[in-house]
Amino acid sequence: MQGTIQYRLLFKGLLLFLIAGLWSCENSDRIGLEITPPGERFAYHIDSETLVKARTLRQDSLSSEKRERSLMGAMADPVFGKTRAGFLTQLRLSSNDVDFGENAQLDSAVILLKYRKSYGDTTSLQHIRVHELTKDLYVDSVYYSNIDPGIYHDESQPAAEMDYYPTPSADSLIIRLDDRIGEKILFADTSHLQDNTSFLDFFKGLYIEAAEVETGGSVVSYDLAGGKSRMIIYYSNSEEDSLKYEVVINSNCTWFNVFEHDYSGAEAEPFINDSIFGYGQLYLQSMAGLRTHAFFEFSDTLMQMAETGISVNKAELTIPVDLDYIAGDKPAPVSLQIFYALDDGTNEFISDIFLGDDYHGGFYDKNTGKYTFNIAKYVQGLLNPDPNIRLKNTGIFIINKDARIAADQVVLKNGPEEEKISLVITYTVIN
Repeated sequence: MQGTIQYRLLFKGLLLFLIAGLWSCENSDRIGLEITPPGERFAYHIDSETLVKARTLRQDSLSSEKRERSLMGAMADPVFGKTRAGFLTQLRLSSNDVDFGENAQLDSAVILLKYRKSYGDTTSLQHIRVHELTKDLYVDSVYYSNIDPGIYHDESQPAAEMDYYPTPSADSLIIRLDDRIGEKILFADTSHLQDNTSFLDFFKGLYIEAAEVETGGSVVSYDLAGGKSRMIIYYSNSEEDSLKYEVVINSNCTWFNVFEHDYSGAEAEPFINDSIFGYGQLYLQSMAGLRTHAFFEFSDTLMQMAETGISVNKAELTIPVDLDYIAGDKPAPVSLQIFYALDDGTNEFISDIFLGDDYHGGFYDKNTGKYTFNIAKYVQGLLNPDPNIRLKNTGIFIINKDARIAADQVVLKNGPEEEKISLVITYTVIN
């Protein structure tokens, strides 16, 4: 019996998937009648009674090494509390066998970081610090965002400190380094400058961090992968003035982000890791901050139908945003992402994501103020009549899709009386 059900489910499911591409379910209550001969038409059902229960959870960490953008800055707001981001990075010689000439003298040394984009109030003053690393970074290692950066540097000897206003419209942020950093490289023994293996053992890299702010603030992303962020050493020697040498940050380097969050006194604090699923608001935050854990309580009718086998044609998950929390410098994330939540708190990709964005969705619609997903394959797995194949209903995690490379925050609605997360399932019974 189980084999028969599975065969029918596979055959009719594939047929319905082909038909579904040719019909619109906005107002129709029949499928493909224009192309399907009489006697071969499939009746379909729509279930909108599924209850979506959700809560806000703290995320411990994210792997953060060698991402396309790196974050640095600090924010503080009454909803999400205080946030800080910084990064540790190697630097590499731009040539081998470096020779600075006779009687080399340092003029200055700077770090140049290529701007990408910002999140938050860039008119708020920020204070940043730079530290020389005392511990090696490794190309083949995985680094997590909750690593204590203190084990990588000497806090008492900063390589730079400065106040600045982030200016993402500009090309780069330039940080003047303490002369001892430039002189360490300029006056280094030639054995340290013959190649990057020797250099990385001699100069392990830099940690760049932002000091905590009490209000406002912003987090800015920088391009470390493109080879344009770098240290520039300006110097002269016996033969020439106005010389420079670049120590680069590029794709051959290792870098990673560290993130810190403090929710003390924040609006979100009482709801974080609470076992109650009935609160009206859910808090999402990037940079290993906050995520939503949601699971589905299906209607009795749907469960009864599923016992004999159904083919899920579409499962539209709609997630409304609380627009009262959206601001010009803190827009809603462009897209969210869904993962299958496992019992131990880890996650896996749901199979719908591999069918592409046009199918799966997840983008924010400014006109409706909502995110919409199609998670038909995941729901099909939850409703499989074979208990040996059926997915365990441990829920999903909803996160900001760019959580590793953006500072986005958003508040979602899921109240008992107000607008809430909904799941509408379109399915066909397997007879």
